[in-house]
Amino acid sequence: MTGYVVEIAPAAEGDIRDAFLWYRERNALIADAFRSETFEAIEQVGKTPLGKAVDDEGNRRRVLHRFPYSVVYEVTGNTVTILAVSHHRQKPGYWRA
Repeated sequence: MTGYVVEIAPAAEGDIRDAFLWYRERNALIADAFRSETFEAIEQVGKTPLGKAVDDEGNRRRVLHRFPYSVVYEVTGNTVTILAVSHHRQKPGYWRA
């Protein structure tokens, strides 16, 4: 089995930070739950990145269970790049702009 290296793009780091801060303004426990679920999803992506279908742009998504977000990523060789942590109501593909 090939080990995968997970890289989080700066834009994705910004997505996580912005969502965390938005939730924290409302409820610190919910913010912590968001952060935990997001990083658990990223960890799972690193373990089994090929388990999700590829979209038309070559990206894959792992949907969070308790929050309206998806971890959007691409796999190149043994590198998994987290491109975005996208809210389901944001403009699709905003991270490519």
